[in-house]
Amino acid sequence: MVTVPVPPTIAADMSNPNSETPQEQSLELAVVSLLERARPLPPHEEMVIEDLTPDEGEEFLAALKA
Repeated sequence: MVTVPVPPTIAADMSNPNSETPQEQSLELAVVSLLERARPLPPHEEMVIEDLTPDEGEEFLAALKA
């Protein structure tokens, strides 16, 4: 059986639970980055549901709050 020696840097990282590797970096994005990636909302006229009755409008808003 042939054993391949492990390079010292890998061996040290594997044995040290506090070693910092690239996989442990935060995945959170900065607020500015998130805002740059956001898509703008459509115009108000496209978002309005005009043919809702008052009762349907109340049910719609209640569903959004649920």
